[in-house]
Amino acid sequence: MIKRKVFIIKGYSTSEREKSVDEYYVNWYKEFFMKPAGGAYVSEEIVYLSEPNHKLLDKKLNQDKLDYGIIVYIGHGANNDENQIFQLNQNEIIKAGQFILDSEKQIVILESCRVSNQEVFMVDLEDKIPAFEKGGILRDVLTSEQSREIYDSHIKRCEKGIMICYACKLGEEACNFVFSKMFLQHAFDWHLDSTRHCAILPVDELMRLTVPSVVVTVKHKFGINQWPVSSGSTNFPIAVSKF
Repeated sequence: MIKRKVFIIKGYSTSEREKSVDEYYVNWYKEFFMKPAGGAYVSEEIVYLSEPNHKLLDKKLNQDKLDYGIIVYIGHGANNDENQIFQLNQNEIIKAGQFILDSEKQIVILESCRVSNQEVFMVDLEDKIPAFEKGGILRDVLTSEQSREIYDSHIKRCEKGIMICYACKLGEEACNFVFSKMFLQHAFDWHLDSTRHCAILPVDELMRLTVPSVVVTVKHKFGINQWPVSSGSTNFPIAVSKF
């Protein structure tokens, strides 16, 4: 049996309003991963830490030897001597790269640095049945158990490695959760496509779908540049087809 977990780390929130926005996106990530679309993780496989100290974070991340793991950092960050730093709590700023899982296959997603006091993007994760305007085959929807089986089977076939997904390039700001909105929405839209059968969306392909949407949206709505980038290229699973 594959042992896998998702860790969602919410960093320091400077106000109650900011905290509510941060937690809003924390919940979207949780919801996605617990759906069949995101691999049908059960509640015990999702660990949420809100403004932990570095000792607790290190302990939780290394508590278990995992076959596969995903870490999502949400909060304030910056670049320091080409190291991604993250404000963990009011008193601690860490180098995110120093806190990884005891796993030979893992993804790190960094939604950090952002422009505040702007419109908050909503993520539509409603499970809509696709329309069949020209007819076609309506396949049976995969159960959560089938989604888990497909997801786990793909993990076994992946080569070892780590992939880090950054919301923006060095020197740029991650604007108001646009990256997370596009990342999750593309994953869910892919999941709903009826032309795919028992398929897996790898994280490197999801990044290729996400980048142009973020670039265009941020430029149009906020007039600034934001270009998501990734380190490493792996075919680790991030979403499962619905049918």
